[in-house]
Amino acid sequence: MKKRVLIFSVVAALLLSMAFTGCGKNNNNETSNKGNTKQEETKKNDSKKDEKKDDSKLADSQVLRYAIWSSPPGVFHPTMYEDEYDSNVTAFIFEGLLEVNPELKYEPMLAESYDISDDNLQFTFHLKKNVKWHDGEPFTAEDVQFTYETICHPDYSGPRFSDFSSIVGAQEYKDGNADHVSGIEVVDKHTIKITLKEVSAPALSDLSGYGIIPKHIWSKIPVKEWDKATETLRNPIGTGPFKFAKFEPDQYVEFVRNEEYHRGAPILEKIFLQVANQDTVQAQLIAGEIDFAPISKMNKDDLAYYKENNIVVEEVTDRGYQYMGINNRLEKFSDKRFRQALAYAINRQGMVDGIMEGYGVVAYAPFASFSWALPKDNINKYEYNPEKAKELIAQVPGYEYKGDTLYWKGEPLKVTLKYPTGNKVREASAPLIQQNLKAIGIDVELLIMEFGTLVEQTFDTHEFDFYLMGWGLSIDPNPEGIWHSSLVELGGWNVSGFVNAKSDELIQEGKVTLDQAKREEIYNEWARLVNDEMPTVFLYSMVEGRAYNPKLKGLQIFPYGNWYNIHKLYFEK
Repeated sequence: MKKRVLIFSVVAALLLSMAFTGCGKNNNNETSNKGNTKQEETKKNDSKKDEKKDDSKLADSQVLRYAIWSSPPGVFHPTMYEDEYDSNVTAFIFEGLLEVNPELKYEPMLAESYDISDDNLQFTFHLKKNVKWHDGEPFTAEDVQFTYETICHPDYSGPRFSDFSSIVGAQEYKDGNADHVSGIEVVDKHTIKITLKEVSAPALSDLSGYGIIPKHIWSKIPVKEWDKATETLRNPIGTGPFKFAKFEPDQYVEFVRNEEYHRGAPILEKIFLQVANQDTVQAQLIAGEIDFAPISKMNKDDLAYYKENNIVVEEVTDRGYQYMGINNRLEKFSDKRFRQALAYAINRQGMVDGIMEGYGVVAYAPFASFSWALPKDNINKYEYNPEKAKELIAQVPGYEYKGDTLYWKGEPLKVTLKYPTGNKVREASAPLIQQNLKAIGIDVELLIMEFGTLVEQTFDTHEFDFYLMGWGLSIDPNPEGIWHSSLVELGGWNVSGFVNAKSDELIQEGKVTLDQAKREEIYNEWARLVNDEMPTVFLYSMVEGRAYNPKLKGLQIFPYGNWYNIHKLYFEK
């Protein structure tokens, strides 16, 4: 089975900075900051790392119970995992070279500073010298080199190569014409230099966000066998603030604090990722059985009840979007007029107003609702219009209406809409989509399944008509990793099979352009193109909640994370 970072109930958390990766974007062009060593920021960060709370204010128990809606599959590896549930596990264990703070600026993580050459082609990362892996082995530049090279390895089956394709020698190594990536150079034990063959605006995001894996462990296993290395996958070793302790499928994942953590030992002693039911989590929060839970379906009554019971709820705008995937490979869905008709036929504003009680916005392009890359005008918002939908479909060869029923090549059109458990808004959207499409003559069968099963049937086999899922996006809006035509085969993230030469041209142009204003123009044009082609129906972006115990202190929640500086979180008495 192909491996890939999936989508926040999407996928993937921020690292992930591709994505995920993956939601508003950083308005500062980080890669154009030539010679930026960030020494002052490093010192500022380091000066805080040893701060401790007054022990007299600490609760006796420093155990955090975090609700998740489905059991992780058990692929606890930052370049191999498939979905957000495994991503939740890796986030506590593995670290990248840099991290993004709530102000959407980069801060040191495994790197203490970095330099960018004047031509924006060389990135030199100076690594911290006091970092150890959870098993006591020292962290070095060879671990970084190993992590990045294996993503370019000929036997690596995941879709992340596009984030590293601009590195000198990456393609040659992937094609089997070189024995290493020449553009990844270990300068010394604590310095690594990466050279690009072309300017890449998202390079800093791509190069600094991926979790680093230990060479001394994973080099013993052939890359082509990584997905079968269950024992190693389920006993991960990282550099992060918490160590893996135990995994009980369908129940919980347990972590214990890393006493030797390079930014100072965490105050929290343990963390449990606890599989919970969204229908009962409210009662568990109030009873103190859960300390933190993401709330996907917001409503005014629940918010009032949380407040009455002293549970804190912070609202967060989704950094991605929910969508209905369409299999563009199938002839019956290959004409864009049919796909446009689906967008007109689905009452997306009704979903926001009804199911979500206004806690969301309609999506009409594959960017976050607050992204600078999203056009502010001259883009079709596909307002609900079933009659317009019927008119468009009637123009497509092979389709005809007989009464109220739509026929494709002489047979009534019947399709299957697959969708996963675990997101209440999405689950409630499926019957509404079924009803909306029935109104334009399409017979839709609903098929609900576990999230991992849906991933296998869509990403791993392309066995679908329509499906519901979502993307969590990274700070940089580069859409290459999801939408480039080179990723339509199994193992790539272009699951809908969207192939468009102009799209590829604009993606490349946006990638190699550093000027922020010009990039905005390019991505605006690209968004309008995709909006017109409608390879998937973009549904909505949610305003979600983060509900938590008021005694949990130090949380800084923002669209790209919940656990910034988690080593400083604590429960007060």
